[in-house]
Amino acid sequence: MCKGVDAIKANVKFFGTKKDQYGMPVPFHSYFVVASPWQSDGSGVASAVPLSIAAPAPNPPHKLELQGGPEKAFEAMLEILRLLPKNQRITELTHRE
Repeated sequence: MCKGVDAIKANVKFFGTKKDQYGMPVPFHSYFVVASPWQSDGSGVASAVPLSIAAPAPNPPHKLELQGGPEKAFEAMLEILRLLPKNQRITELTHRE
């Protein structure tokens, strides 16, 4: 079991340049992404949950990495989100803890 490794928590947004009547970007896709150590040393797992109604859900919603720990799992999940067709060619912004 990994010890001393904190979980990674982030709000990840993908958004367009147009604005709706409330000033929000269109499209606007928001996700909560968390990555943490997994069962064996050096492994990590990341999960992504859509926070906005229009955000396409990643399939699968979890990414397990056997090496590289939570950081590698987090980066792999970001890549999954980036490759979703509705998230391509729009701006990405990540607020990470």
